[in-house]
Amino acid sequence: MNDVTSRPVLRTRFKPKRLKLAADTPARPLDRMSLHHQLLARVREMIVEGELQAGAPLPERMLCETFAVSRTPLREAFKILASEGLIELRPHRTPVVTPIDCNEIADSFSVMVALDRIAGHAAVTLATDTDIDRLDHMHRQLVELHRAAERVAYFRLNQDIHIEITRLAGNPVLLNIWTTLNVNIYRARAAANTDAGRWDASVQEHEAFMELMRARDPDGFSAALSEHTRKTGDAVLTALGNASRKPV
Repeated sequence: MNDVTSRPVLRTRFKPKRLKLAADTPARPLDRMSLHHQLLARVREMIVEGELQAGAPLPERMLCETFAVSRTPLREAFKILASEGLIELRPHRTPVVTPIDCNEIADSFSVMVALDRIAGHAAVTLATDTDIDRLDHMHRQLVELHRAAERVAYFRLNQDIHIEITRLAGNPVLLNIWTTLNVNIYRARAAANTDAGRWDASVQEHEAFMELMRARDPDGFSAALSEHTRKTGDAVLTALGNASRKPV
């Protein structure tokens, strides 16, 4: 009978030379990283688009069961969402979706109006004919989605158009600030359930500022774009105020 001390030692030291891959082997990200990013994107989308409403609790067990994940990737996602201001992590308590602060939304829209004026002027000045054609194509799709009453798809494309305009301004700092502010505004707009009248008016405003884009009128375009943002902000704040007065 062999003594237990005579058993061979298990060597676990990693030796790179033993790991041989064919030259044409495609790179594959780790499944865990893929899972983390997919989970983060999905929970963020649920919050931003109002599926998880402001103030809603985020019980770990329920979410783990829903997405068939362990608590580790979920908690990693929570940390990032908290850094983005979308959820609140509370010691020894269930995390919650960050409530929408109407004063903060009002302040954010005030800044966005100014940013859109700057971005709009620069976008028209710097945009190529190809850029304008691409934006015009997106606008025509937006109009069709409005006619078809495809609200969710319209809402997403509308955001893409505004992001593209800001990107065309060619200022990474402005784009970063605009994108950061837009996260909470986007969520507020989803929660506000904009009425049909405002939706119709918004499409008309898009058509008006796109006409100025086609005409390469930077002053007119920037003024129309920022006024559109101001009106959107007023509508969102009105809707949020009405929602807060609804009986429980």
